[in-house]
This record gives sequence, structure tokens and C-alpha cells, in this order.
Amino acid sequence: MNNGDMSEMDEQVLDQRRLERRQRRRRNQRIAYLILAGVMAVTTALVFITVYSLNRVFKFVKPNGGGDLVAAAEMSSEGVVIESPEAFGGDTAQTQEMSYDDLLDDSIDTIIEGMSLEDRVAGLFIVTPEQLTGVSTAVKAGSGTQEALMNYAVGGMAYFSKNIKNEEQITEMLDTTSSMSKYPVFTLVAEDGSKNGAISSNLGIDGVTDVTDSDSARDNAKAIGSAMYKYGFNFNISPVLDSSSSDKEEKDFNKVKDIAVSFSSGLKDAGMTSCLNAFPAKADTSRGKTEVEKSVTDLESSEYKVFEEAVKNDSVNAIMVTGASYPNVDGDDTPACLSEKMVTDQLRNHLGFDGIILTDALNTSAITKFYSADEAAVAAIKAGADMIYLPEDFKKAYEGVKKAVEAGTISEDRINESLRRIYKVKYAGRVDMIMDKKDDAQ
Repeated sequence: MNNGDMSEMDEQVLDQRRLERRQRRRRNQRIAYLILAGVMAVTTALVFITVYSLNRVFKFVKPNGGGDLVAAAEMSSEGVVIESPEAFGGDTAQTQEMSYDDLLDDSIDTIIEGMSLEDRVAGLFIVTPEQLTGVSTAVKAGSGTQEALMNYAVGGMAYFSKNIKNEEQITEMLDTTSSMSKYPVFTLVAEDGSKNGAISSNLGIDGVTDVTDSDSARDNAKAIGSAMYKYGFNFNISPVLDSSSSDKEEKDFNKVKDIAVSFSSGLKDAGMTSCLNAFPAKADTSRGKTEVEKSVTDLESSEYKVFEEAVKNDSVNAIMVTGASYPNVDGDDTPACLSEKMVTDQLRNHLGFDGIILTDALNTSAITKFYSADEAAVAAIKAGADMIYLPEDFKKAYEGVKKAVEAGTISEDRINESLRRIYKVKYAGRVDMIMDKKDDAQ
């Protein structure tokens, strides 16, 4: 049998496996919806029983024809409070609140508990298909991609102009990659609708105009997000907050924050995860160490205004931290994305952001001249970053983080904390996938 026949047989096997996966997903989705309906029915019944019991035992509710029971049932969509049997004895009271958020949290915890350390660590990395498979330019997902994803269940795949040839090609590539992944995977591009965008530079995007205000920003983002969704992308590293204008004191940061948040909202409306790029501002780190001399006070009157607004708006699920240094904030020249003072103290605690924090690209000169791939990855996790974006050497970085966890330098709780943030975004509104993965974990 020649190589051509073998290749054709491999493709047939892959096609059959994809079909079987789709059939399993559809079956599991039906089962999940039936389970959800059953849970809702049981929950409603428990509400009626509980209120009725409280009425009889404590006389909290007057018998008025059932009006209070109806009101309690109507509140069940936002959360159900059920008193434990011990409460009726008067000795102890234990309250359990059931809500969709609780179901999501519990299910994610179960999934994470069932994952190997290798899969958990790999889930913190975003890499290119070339970094994952070793090919020079990836335009197709085949057996090499499947084998690599089995060994390294990465959390995200980043694509650039060279990976996008035409609509059919990129759609098939992303669909196949997603179907091969053990867990939901972010498929990323940096797309703002300009001539430099990964999609717009190759395929073009209809409906994109100049951004002049929050309305045009939202409209542009919806057009961009719709094109991304059509091809199978789900994560956009945009909008970009460029430091080239951040030193101009006359810059209207109130206008910037409105445009940035409106753009993110437009992406969310189109089904995309939006990542602000970057905190505190985007900087060119390709030529080596870059230092910005702003203090916390300076930032609070400028760039921080944008991120304060982003934290209040639920359309921003992720923020990328720059590789530039802020010595007047940090006290030294550590790149911001590797600095605990910048990532945890400033972005997480001072500004209150609880979404996914990405590092800047770790394969740029500002990082690679001073850190090895494993040193940079370990430093990023210690600093509080959730996802490591484009390490210089993926496998070396992955092994470095895994060994740090095994040695106790990084705790498993720290890894799990980041995975929870990541999975809250990936599994949001996808009950079928939650139940499916929870069953697999058990």
C-alpha cells in the first residue's frame, strides 16, 4: 500500500472519529437538557415543601391561599435557599443555596479534580499551531495536531495571517482543531478590522468603518465578531490600548474608556471573548527592555480609567499585561507581566479585575534576553497570570511549570485557581459540555 493510500485511510479514520464525536455531543446535549429539566422540577418541589414546612412548624407564613408559595417559587430562578432538617430541631441551621453559578462552580471543580496535572498545566498555555506541532506553517489540522493535543491539552491556539488562506480552509482548520481537543480551546486572533488584522488582511471584513465614538466602536466590533464567529474563532486580543498616545497629557481617557468598553461589548454581542491589550498600555517590546516612567498616581489619572471601567463592565473577560517595565510602580525593571506587584497588587487587587489575565507574548526580546522559557513561565504564574501567551519554547516552558508544581514551588491550588477563571469563560452557558465533562471526570 503506498503513502497516498495510507494518507487517504488516515483521513477517513479522522472523518469517522469526527462524526462519532458530533453524534456523542448531540446525544449528551439531549441528556443534559433532560437532566437540567429534572433538576429544575426537583428544585421547585423542594421550594414548595420547605415553605410549607416552615409555615407549619414556625408559623412564618400565614395561610392566605398560597400566595407566598407562589412568590417563593418565582424566586427560585435566582437561587433556592433550603433549610436543613437539623434546623427544625433548633440546634443547628445549615443553609444551602442552589443557583446556576453554584452549579457551574461545582461542575468546574469536579472537572478540574478529574484532570491530570499534565492537562491542568497545559491548559494555562496559549500557543501557535506551529509551536504545538513543530511544522513551519500550519494551514491544516491533521494527525499531527491530534497527537500533539492528546499530549498537550493547551488552553488556547493563536493564529496569524500566515495561517489564513481562504474561508473554507480556516473554517475547516478551526473546526477540526476544536473537535480534537480534550477540553474547550480558545481559538485566538488579534483583529481590529484594520489592514493589519489577521482576518481582514486576508479575507476582508464587511461593515467596518472608522471608529470615532462608542457607537461606531460597538458596530465595528459586531461586524468583526460576526466574521470571527463564522470562521470558528472565539477569542479576540482586542481592543488595543497603545502607549504611543498615553504620554500625551491632553489625551481624553474618558473617551478612550468608552470606546474600549463599547468595542468589547460589541464583540461579546457577536459571541466573542474580548481581551484588552494591554495593561497598563500596549508597548513595543520587540527590541528589548522597555521602561515606562509612570507612577501609580500617574496611571490613576490616565490609563487606569480605562481598566476601572472595564472591571465594571462584564463584557471584558480577559486582559493582557504588557512586557514593558514600570519601575516607579514595581520598584525595579521586572516586565509587568512577570511582576506580582503589577499583576496581582495592581490589576487584580487595586483595580479589582477577577477575569482571565494573560501575559504579553513571552517570545519577545524584552523577555527572552533576560529569562529562559521556563523561568519566564514560572515567574508569570507566580506573579498571578492565568494564561501564558506564546512562550519562546513551549515544551520547555510547560515542563518548567509542571516541575515547579511537583516541587511545591507553585501550589496546585494556584494552578486550579487560574483554571477556574478560564473555565468560567469557556463553559459559560454551555450546560451540555459541563455535564459531559463532569461525567468524564467522575
